[in-house]
Amino acid sequence: MEANSKWQVSGGVAERYEENLVPVIFIPWAQELLNRAELIVGEAVLDAACGTGIVARLASDRVGPDAKVVGADINAGMLNVAKSKSEEEGKLIDWVEADVGDLPFGDASFDAVFCQQGLQFFPDKLSALKEFRRVLSLDGRCVICVAQSLEHNPLMNGQIEILTRYIGEDAANAIRAVCSLSDSSMIHDLFAQAGFSKIDIESVTLTLRHSDGKAFVAGTMSSTPAADAISILPEETRQELLQEFLNTFGSYYDGHALAFPHVSHVVHARV
Repeated sequence: MEANSKWQVSGGVAERYEENLVPVIFIPWAQELLNRAELIVGEAVLDAACGTGIVARLASDRVGPDAKVVGADINAGMLNVAKSKSEEEGKLIDWVEADVGDLPFGDASFDAVFCQQGLQFFPDKLSALKEFRRVLSLDGRCVICVAQSLEHNPLMNGQIEILTRYIGEDAANAIRAVCSLSDSSMIHDLFAQAGFSKIDIESVTLTLRHSDGKAFVAGTMSSTPAADAISILPEETRQELLQEFLNTFGSYYDGHALAFPHVSHVVHARV
């Protein structure tokens, strides 16, 4: 299976991803998924396509220090950051470099599998979901979120035209990919074909916040696949790009802080 390469970061961008995007975007969604999973102490957890591992790190607090918690991702740079953060936090989590289409875990190894904003990027989504089902226990559950369409998500929608004009179509396509699996019927069919039952899909809107809008857009642009291309723009051009991006938030930006909707499908499915 071809590894996911549509939204990947490397080098120092992984650290900036953790610093800039995780607190605003991925912690709120991780908490949403974990609340829905209703984890109990001792359960085994897999955070698939874990990035810098925020779901695994927060899940560890819920299942306890003796439970098995694993984060899997194909991106070694992301895993390095995940390992460093979990060690700082004193959490025993296994970080495994692996493709979701060929997970190196035995059947029925986990009570819960999470995937936060990852399914849309997998080249073979059905194979990945079949792997999620295979590694789940008989009473296990899979809880994921997938961004809805661009028009529902100003964070992504605002970047498309700007990145196309300043950087190029490939940079814009990396952002389009975030919202590329927005059809709930298609998501349901994928889970059903993978063998899941009791598939519940809900549209969920979280309001994401940052006290400094200018700092957030600068941090966002330094934490995406376009980061390197943006960094070599002339300073004046780079500042123009950032200001245009900030302007796309419209009324969600009050001149200082940002508070904008982020809309996803949340899937809760059982084996």
